[in-house]
Amino acid sequence: MKVAYSAPGIFLAFVMALVLAMLGAAILSPWAQAALAPLSVFPLHRVFSRLTMLGVIVITAWLMVRHGLAHREVLGYQRRLPVFLRRVLTGLAAGIALMVVALIPLFLLDVRELNGRAPAALQGWLLLGLKGLGSGIAVAVIEETFFRGALQGALQRMGATRWALFAVPVLYSAVHFLGRATSVPHEDVDALSGFVAWSGFFASYSKPLSIIDAFIALWCVGLLLALVRRRWGDIAGCIGLHAGFVAAIAVFRKVSSPAPAGDWSFLVGGFDGLLGVWIALLTTLCCLPLWRRA
Repeated sequence: MKVAYSAPGIFLAFVMALVLAMLGAAILSPWAQAALAPLSVFPLHRVFSRLTMLGVIVITAWLMVRHGLAHREVLGYQRRLPVFLRRVLTGLAAGIALMVVALIPLFLLDVRELNGRAPAALQGWLLLGLKGLGSGIAVAVIEETFFRGALQGALQRMGATRWALFAVPVLYSAVHFLGRATSVPHEDVDALSGFVAWSGFFASYSKPLSIIDAFIALWCVGLLLALVRRRWGDIAGCIGLHAGFVAAIAVFRKVSSPAPAGDWSFLVGGFDGLLGVWIALLTTLCCLPLWRRA
């Protein structure tokens, strides 16, 4: 049965999907670890993280069915496969190109410098690039299906354009600052240890001023992806663009390190040596033409 809903209501429902998934993982992870013990001793923080991801998938699927939104058009997968893949490749090329434009100035301004982990041969670069691409595609498919697919698609379906374009990027940015679940030694695990693991997710938020520039930068990236979804009507371009970002950044972080603090270090802030004023500015410039056509 199709259930009536509002924009704030559906947005809150998706936020609660994440919260409930983490709550369920906190309760179940010690028991799941114990059940898996005959096979292997899996670290509690990994069990917690996997259960959280599984919970988000299950609850999101339930929400889509519950609200009559379980359609390919809503999720952004409505295009024929050849068209969809072509758009993914277009987005991938654009994402890599944009990241190259973003990263080169950081080297020229001595914000980043090459380190000893850079491959010496072409084969090493190709392998590194393929690993980054694989990681990028996996991350992009999962995140874009949730954010630009299920959540933005649901909000667009009901005509809530402002929520789709501005609120979804807030959640998108926020989840990127959820840290690693706290590790608990196997011998110390008890029924409440899952909540200890959960507490580690919010470590970055203990010092909000240290992440504010990175948060804004990721919000701008989320807005860019939201505009692409609205402009193209599906999430193929979003998947490609996102995968290109992640692949280029994976290579960038592997082969370079922050240079000693200089006059231009403010461009990247202190969170991860990349996200900050420069990425926010560049992404905003990319949003402008899409905004005019949205």
